[in-house]
Amino acid sequence: MFKTNVPTFVTTEGDQVIKPFGPSIFQTEIPRNTLNDLINEGRKLTMVDDFNPNLAGNLKYGRSYHYKRDFIDKLEPFLKDKCEKYFNAMIDNYGNTQQALIYETLQVQHNLRERKQGNLRLDTLWVNFSQKHDFNPPHDHTGVLSFVIFCKVPEEIFTNQADSNAQNAGNIVFQYGERITHFMGCEYAVKPYEGLMFVFPSKLKHYVPAYWVDAERISVSGNFVVF
Repeated sequence: MFKTNVPTFVTTEGDQVIKPFGPSIFQTEIPRNTLNDLINEGRKLTMVDDFNPNLAGNLKYGRSYHYKRDFIDKLEPFLKDKCEKYFNAMIDNYGNTQQALIYETLQVQHNLRERKQGNLRLDTLWVNFSQKHDFNPPHDHTGVLSFVIFCKVPEEIFTNQADSNAQNAGNIVFQYGERITHFMGCEYAVKPYEGLMFVFPSKLKHYVPAYWVDAERISVSGNFVVF
């Protein structure tokens, strides 16, 4: 049972597409063995694979590393399948207009239909070993689709909140649009859990507030491009 609660539609395989505002966000869950592979492979990486200089975030106490290309290639079919499920769900729910827009640029197999021109490629894949006080300011990504997978999420990172009206420690927060009136919501905050995955348009802004306890959170992010 998914733990987020916003307007959604559910795919035939039980995944969800979340639409708290304009862009749709695909929500699914990753099996434990894949999470373990991501963590174990990430633990092998060294400063040669350092990804911190490429981040918008501030991981002063933790570190980010870019996975080796052979591991990226190995994982690409699994992750690409999640992207195609996202596109298929969009087509099923929004009809021919959305279908035409997707087929113009992307290679997507929709049920038994013939693949169209264009292709998705997993361009970057990195792991974040976050620690107390680390955070990511509002930012977007390169490419056409991005994703985040939460591999390790200690429950205690949510228990100690800042002394303010923003009680989002440990969350991921998506942003879209401009708040013109008090009746408009432009942010969607999610309390993540282990195995949760989001796929979203790369230009959708999001941020990750700091948390205030000594604990390690591990997440994996990546970007798909079209070639």
